[in-house]
Amino acid sequence: MCKEAAAVLEEYARSFEERNPHLRLFNAVIHMDESTPHLHLDFVPVTDEKRKNGLRVRNSLTGALRQQGCESQGIGRTITIEWLEQEKAHIGQLMLERGIEWVKLEEAKEGLPLKEFKLKKRQEELEAADKLIDMKLSELSAVEDKVKSAESTLADTQKDISESEGKLSSVTAETEKADAKLSQKIEQVNKALTYLPDMEKNFDDEHEYLVAVSELDKLLKSGMSILRNKDSILSWIDTLKSLTKTAMEKQRKADRTIFSLHKRGDEFIAERDEAREELNAVRKENSGLSSELKTVKSENRRYSEVYSMLERIAPDILRQAAALVQEEKEQRQREQAQQIEYQPTKKKRSWGLE
Repeated sequence: MCKEAAAVLEEYARSFEERNPHLRLFNAVIHMDESTPHLHLDFVPVTDEKRKNGLRVRNSLTGALRQQGCESQGIGRTITIEWLEQEKAHIGQLMLERGIEWVKLEEAKEGLPLKEFKLKKRQEELEAADKLIDMKLSELSAVEDKVKSAESTLADTQKDISESEGKLSSVTAETEKADAKLSQKIEQVNKALTYLPDMEKNFDDEHEYLVAVSELDKLLKSGMSILRNKDSILSWIDTLKSLTKTAMEKQRKADRTIFSLHKRGDEFIAERDEAREELNAVRKENSGLSSELKTVKSENRRYSEVYSMLERIAPDILRQAAALVQEEKEQRQREQAQQIEYQPTKKKRSWGLE
């Protein structure tokens, strides 16, 4: 309010000569060194009016005010007092324009002794002070409650952050393991699917087979040739049998190898899909934990800001609240210790044999 009051006084001083053309202002100073900002004005009243005797232009406050239109209203309302009231009214208008209310002090009522009036005013001031103290105490209590709530919430939030970070670290480790496992499965599947048995023809066996067939054709051209080369024909037939048997065994082995590979490939694909689903679930959980941790950290930052603000504006209240919280904590520990120490034991019956 001091700045606003100084601005009002400055505006009043700048328009002083416009309202008072016969008061020549030569100095105006605003002082801020006391409880209320105030303005010092130095001016020279100058009147210019016809007179029977003396100078026409002279120094006269009454004449200057009279030329500005001020008139005396009687003994209790001289021309100077009338002018002062007009100036006060102008200042009051400037204050209202800036939203400042002018609270005028009451005067002693007629018939009421000055001592009693002062005593009454003092009582009213004390009552107002008591109301202000009650209000401040209520505000203090509310601030203490807020401090306790903020400390409790901050502690819970920090605990949640610690737990969330631990859980996030664990899930991150599981994610890395799942990634490695999935990579291994994919590599195994790719190896199994890209492996093919050597199905190329054995050109040596084929050549031997063709030679045997060709020789048999030559030996079986005529009956005379068959009779002459009976032993050779039987030998080539045995060779063909042996080659056919070897070819059939290789075919069965290739069929078994392909079936086994397809079966193993299906198993690898199923394992890969399972590992991928597991990884996706872990990643989803990891994402949820990251979002939850981000929210918790945001709340923690907000509570930390509130706590820092309370440290700045009400450090004493904060220390009192912290002391109360510590005292409650110690009281709970003492009660728990007492409960542990007090463990009633069942008295054994002596059956009167003491």
